[in-house]
Amino acid sequence: MSEVLSVVKRALQHALQTTRDLSARAPGTVTVQVLCIGATVCLVGRYLLKKRYRLPPGPSALPLIGNLPTIAYGKDPLYITLSRLTEKYGPAITVYFGPVPCVMLNRADVVTEALVQRGGDFSGRPFLYSLGIMSNGFRNILFSSDSRAWKIHRKIAVQALRHYMSGPRMEEVLHNVVSKAIDKMAAERGPLDPHSLTMILMFVMIDMFCFAGNKELDDPKLEQLRDMFEKLTTEAGNGFLEDIIPPLRYFPTKKFRKFVDRLNQFSAYIYEQIDQHRRTFSRDNMRDITDSILLAQMEAEQEEESDDIQFFTNIHVGQTVADLFGGGVDTSRMTLDWGLYYLASFPEVQKRMQAELDAVTGSRLPGCADRTKLPYTEATLYEILRLGSVTPLSVPHRTLSDTSVGGYEVPKDTMVMINLWALSRDPKHWDQPDAFRPERFLDSEGKLIPRPESFMPFSVGRRSCLGEIVAKPELLLIFACIVKRLTLSLAPGFVFDSKPLNTSMIMHLPQPYKMVVSERSPGERV
Repeated sequence: MSEVLSVVKRALQHALQTTRDLSARAPGTVTVQVLCIGATVCLVGRYLLKKRYRLPPGPSALPLIGNLPTIAYGKDPLYITLSRLTEKYGPAITVYFGPVPCVMLNRADVVTEALVQRGGDFSGRPFLYSLGIMSNGFRNILFSSDSRAWKIHRKIAVQALRHYMSGPRMEEVLHNVVSKAIDKMAAERGPLDPHSLTMILMFVMIDMFCFAGNKELDDPKLEQLRDMFEKLTTEAGNGFLEDIIPPLRYFPTKKFRKFVDRLNQFSAYIYEQIDQHRRTFSRDNMRDITDSILLAQMEAEQEEESDDIQFFTNIHVGQTVADLFGGGVDTSRMTLDWGLYYLASFPEVQKRMQAELDAVTGSRLPGCADRTKLPYTEATLYEILRLGSVTPLSVPHRTLSDTSVGGYEVPKDTMVMINLWALSRDPKHWDQPDAFRPERFLDSEGKLIPRPESFMPFSVGRRSCLGEIVAKPELLLIFACIVKRLTLSLAPGFVFDSKPLNTSMIMHLPQPYKMVVSERSPGERV
């Protein structure tokens, strides 16, 4: 390396001396040839002098397009392709999305090292163009980096979720909405596609928590919202060329323009609800999550000497509400899709859940207080979360400083992704990893075991999903209420297939399916 640097140094000196000689003979003139030589030598020198990092290994990348042809546009979703690369390159690998390097972590030990032991180093978010558009300049919780604004809004959001989406308040809303959904399912006389119903179910519930809404499941506006939201998340799940080809940001693709249009529709709905809440806000009648966030904004405005007011613009408030609304709908409805698919496909698991629920709840619907008495039902939820892995690559991280993981160096501002799908199927941690076996989460006495090392459905560390505190009890009660009243089975002609629907690079969705629903008699539910 020292010999190469000496050559570069001599070339630079030669170019400079040639320039001086020409200038001395013809003052004020420098030939194009000398300029080209000088510029080339400078670029080569900068490249050679640039600090080298011992990045994790990975497949060879092509100039400009990187590994895109093989990893992003192959026959399998991205998370499965990356999991297979682990066999050759190890648990930490480097791939290139176009010219952008990304470190992928595919095993529990390196994920824990990065997100827990070195959590501060890996707590940023990448400055991807599409993420900036989605978050109105990185002013939300999900895509903003570890900062004062992020800490403030995350704390406010967690407090709001715990207050409005837990205990008796959550139970009342859930029983009301889920009972109506169960009635609609039971009324079906033929095969039922549950996909639309699960999404509308989550829309109505989150609308009630966020906006004190009172929509019915058959509200025609919900169909429009459902269609818009589903297309929005599907398009985001396939990535955008604008993130890796900067000129396209000035001449965006048709796909990206449609995405922005739908994003604007979603934002318009959120801000319409917020504006209504501002007009009717009362400290003596706090109604929902949005009121809670508006109160935090008002209190910040009253703190005259605080600098935090800059983090409570209307955009910050809107983005926080949108985070909680969108996150509450999307991952939950996909988990419901997977869960109903598994329950309809494995009747023995469903029967064991029903027996446990009947023994604990008798003829009533299960409630929040029953959770500790339903270990098998909770183990079934965990197995659905493990195999469902609805956000298999989680949300990308960015390193905030030069750091390391798995014995390799990772420079500052490197994008890092966590392959939760690979963790959930690691044969070193899971016996028969593709099998649906809820009992793997129970000990010999039928009690829940401590969280396995490779079980991270909501990620880990300071950037783990803030909705975890409400998602698990919420999903548990939804599944419990459905199985308590209904028996599910796959419709004739449908056979369970664990292979995901390959329509998204980074979302893990089940194959289309239909099921047959029969209502359990009151005698069966005692």
